[in-house]
Amino acid sequence: MSLEFTHKSKRVVHKFGGSSLATAERFHAVADILLAQNDGPAGVVVSAPGDTTDHLLALIDAKADHAAFDAQWQQLAAQLRLLVSRTLQPASSVEVTNLLNHWLADIPARLQQAQYNDILAIGERLSSQLLAALLRDRGVAAQAIDAREFLRLKVQPTDGAQVDWQQSAALLKPLLSDGFQVVTGFIARDQQGQSITLGRNGSDYSATILGRLLDAQAVHIWTDVDAIYSADPRKVPSARAYRQVPWELAIRLAELGNPVLHAKTLNPLKEHPAELVVRSSYEPDQPGCRVSRQSAIEVQFVTDVADVVLVTLPATNSIAAAQAANALQFSVYEAPGAQGKQWIVAQKNLDALLHFLGSQQVYPRVSSEHFYAVAWVKPAARQQRQLSLQASHWLERQQPVYSFQDEDVALWLFAPALTAAELTEFHQLLLPTTVRLNIVVAGTGNVGSEFLALLAKQQQAYAGQIELRLAGVFNSRKACFSDQIDVHQWQEALEQAPAYQKQDLLDYLNGLPDPKVLVDITPSRAFAEDYVEFIQTGCHLISANKQGVTLPLAQYQAITAAVAQQQVSWLSNTTVGAGLPVQRILQELQGSGDTVHQISGIFSGTLSWLLCSYDGSAPFSEFVLKAQAEGLTEPDPRDDLSGKDVQRKLLVLSRELGLSLDINDISLTPLLPPGLDQGSWQDFWQQRQQLDDLLADKFATAKAAGQVLRYVATLSVTPQGPKAFVELLQVPQDHPLAAIKACDNVFVIETDWYQTNPLVLKGPGAGRAVTAGGIHADLAILARQQIAAAKAARHSQAQAAAWANQRA
Repeated sequence: MSLEFTHKSKRVVHKFGGSSLATAERFHAVADILLAQNDGPAGVVVSAPGDTTDHLLALIDAKADHAAFDAQWQQLAAQLRLLVSRTLQPASSVEVTNLLNHWLADIPARLQQAQYNDILAIGERLSSQLLAALLRDRGVAAQAIDAREFLRLKVQPTDGAQVDWQQSAALLKPLLSDGFQVVTGFIARDQQGQSITLGRNGSDYSATILGRLLDAQAVHIWTDVDAIYSADPRKVPSARAYRQVPWELAIRLAELGNPVLHAKTLNPLKEHPAELVVRSSYEPDQPGCRVSRQSAIEVQFVTDVADVVLVTLPATNSIAAAQAANALQFSVYEAPGAQGKQWIVAQKNLDALLHFLGSQQVYPRVSSEHFYAVAWVKPAARQQRQLSLQASHWLERQQPVYSFQDEDVALWLFAPALTAAELTEFHQLLLPTTVRLNIVVAGTGNVGSEFLALLAKQQQAYAGQIELRLAGVFNSRKACFSDQIDVHQWQEALEQAPAYQKQDLLDYLNGLPDPKVLVDITPSRAFAEDYVEFIQTGCHLISANKQGVTLPLAQYQAITAAVAQQQVSWLSNTTVGAGLPVQRILQELQGSGDTVHQISGIFSGTLSWLLCSYDGSAPFSEFVLKAQAEGLTEPDPRDDLSGKDVQRKLLVLSRELGLSLDINDISLTPLLPPGLDQGSWQDFWQQRQQLDDLLADKFATAKAAGQVLRYVATLSVTPQGPKAFVELLQVPQDHPLAAIKACDNVFVIETDWYQTNPLVLKGPGAGRAVTAGGIHADLAILARQQIAAAKAARHSQAQAAAWANQRA
């Protein structure tokens, strides 16, 4: 059962653990996170601050030793009062401190009545009151709710504590108000009204329970990691960070005792559509990892558990391992392929398991030996579920004591335990670290189609070094998001795909494993304005779209800031000159210590063709018509004649030099006479004589001087500041801008090193083939970066393994 909120947007539930709430600074960081989410009404579940629960347990253990109890009580009271005073404004601090003092003073009475769970609840109650008061200090509505006011559990001997959904929902509804509902994790009441706790990682469980009760659209578990890893990264440096995990694999991983995911945490959402997201409270801008029912991403895991025993059940046993785990609130795992007759459990939990089974008249055999368990949670693709020959040989050498396997999981028990180096080696054999770059292509027009046609050749060229995987292709109408697209059949895949939605793209990019790149081959300004959101998914960006690099300065700087924050690359070398590497040359000149003083040139292939072809023998407008007929102009040729495209390209180069210019800082003299850019093309055509007369006069003057006409962009960097112009000029016949072919782009670069003899770059500046080739040049740069990073990572892993071996 869930509550319906017809008058509000669906809620999001956020859960923060003790490490996220350990200090006043961390409380303020959590408040910052909540205020930045823009989720609307939100539920917030909190654990006890830092190690508060450990201190409360120590108090309970010291109940018979008055001196020890008093000392620990004083220490805890001082610690928590200091936390309150440092977190809140004075008025709020007094209110919360009074509550805290009352709870602390009540501890001896609770001890006498053996109400230990009420004592343990103090930590969560304090976090709830403290965070709610802090949010109110920040000027937003928030209330603290003790989960025991609504959360009711039915405690059964064989099934453990089960949520009474109907009663809990009914009790919660009148407690809710606008703003943040800050709810205690870990604690609840049974149906007799006694306080009970939800066990290990109980606050995560509280969060998903609340998510289901509130009919939340998502539950965000904030921890100290921003991904779910293919193995414990503290032991396996090469562990992969996954941004999306399929629901079925998450359940299997949780059953094995994963430190981030827990089976009981997932239970409330099994039949509820809410998305579970694991995020880092220390890196709140990272997207985290989504546990998704729609995930198409291939993931797999290697998880290890030290000091376990093998429990063999009698043939008459009817209790399932999952049932025991739920009742006991710790991991009890059924060995794969053992038909439920052999379980794996941590040695520290064995006595509790045996007591539970004994209460049900079940008496198992327990291995005398302790083992080190390693499980491989297999990927969904059946062709990837078989052990490689190398992994099989490795296992033969290691000689596990027991091996279990079914379609989904393989599990081995070793004695003695594997070293970190051995676990890393096994992980490498099960999940080979072949470098893969996931490529998502936006735009399937002339240039986009050519880029995709060339991609198959590039995949072959880089085979063995990096896998260039087409993981998405879309246009303004349809979107195919899958990491299984055949580059030879992308048209068919796109034809059968659903309509494009921006949110679908963001969700997909968030879940797509790193490294990944979005290739923008669209002309869309609206799409470019969303670059920051795309980059925040951890995505590299290649832009053939000039709109992104010529947005207003504040928007452009927001994109570059996001690139720096996410530590990704933004390559846009085709936005000026198509395949000509002018931006790359500027980057290399500056990177090597040279200083650029001036860039000038012909930046429009259309205007290059027109002015090279025009000889005065016919009106200029006839040459415009011919260019239009040959497909050399925009649909409305006035877009070319306006000079605005040249102006944008000069802005791109100015920003490449680090200059803070905006489009209006560049003086523009259009080729069109004033007023001819207004109205329809037919209106222009009736007034074309103005253009013809203007160009005829300019041409005659230039010819008389022995010069030629060129439409030139110039950027000069002077001690007084940059100066930028776009205008029609006369240039001498021996000038680098004169001796060109029709359609050529020319870039003349003057620097400290190239002053008397400038650096000249010349060639076709437009065309689908050269532009697509230029995009592939950017992709090659990114691919080489990833190959180098992978080599560096392998070197670091080898050093870590060698260090681990020395330690072992």
